[in-house]
Amino acid sequence: MDDKTNIAIVLFTLAAFTLGWLFTEDFFIGLSTGGGVFLTWAVTREIDPTHHSSAFIAAVFSLFHLLFYMESIHLLMLAWILTLLRAVNGITGKKLTLVDILEIFALTVFLSFFNENSLYLIVLGLALTSLFVLQIKKEAVLICGVITFLLFIVQLTFFDYGSFMDIDQLTSFHLAAVASAVLFAIFFSFSQSFQAKIEAKDDQGNKADEKRILYGRFLYSATIVLFIFFAHQTTSNVLIHLSVLWGTFLSYIIFKILDYFNKVSDH
Repeated sequence: MDDKTNIAIVLFTLAAFTLGWLFTEDFFIGLSTGGGVFLTWAVTREIDPTHHSSAFIAAVFSLFHLLFYMESIHLLMLAWILTLLRAVNGITGKKLTLVDILEIFALTVFLSFFNENSLYLIVLGLALTSLFVLQIKKEAVLICGVITFLLFIVQLTFFDYGSFMDIDQLTSFHLAAVASAVLFAIFFSFSQSFQAKIEAKDDQGNKADEKRILYGRFLYSATIVLFIFFAHQTTSNVLIHLSVLWGTFLSYIIFKILDYFNKVSDH
């Protein structure tokens, strides 16, 4: 990622913060809006590292949505999803360390008990399973996986941390996010025709591991579906996920159209 991209997202985040503050006359809502837009951009980069445009399109969508739906945004949860994706897909270009795994584990356990929801442990289990299959830090991952499973059993036995969204609580946005997540998993993971022709690069400029990116996409799609049905997601958070998914979709469509016209012009 170059300096121009960094400067662009910093400026856009500041603009989002300012607009959120001006629209609501609430400084903290402005901060929340800016944080939500930045995390939208960051998460999109993790699931579509090849096209930088995806992240910025998603950020624009997110800003538009958040200015009109001023519900609370669970920024820490979004940051947690981001850390899971970065661990699985390896876009940072750095080797995953034991400290990284322990930090993710600690954050997950905190969120699970603080929000009284075992779903965080389930998603962590999916991430750890992905890392184990990818043969990354297998020993540490296995130990954390066993502890995660034991904590899940404890919560299941002694705490009432399970929940399910009532049907009447599911809005059209919730259902759209679920449908989009499923479509994303199918088209951008299974279909070779949806794979980017440009080689994906990590943050160090080296070739990214396509298999790890694939697992990251699976994880993100599964996380959206699980949290919508088994946790109380605010409209703002759901709209952020929709922005991520449709920013990626739209970027793909734009590149396909441009590619088509380039082929036509060559002939």
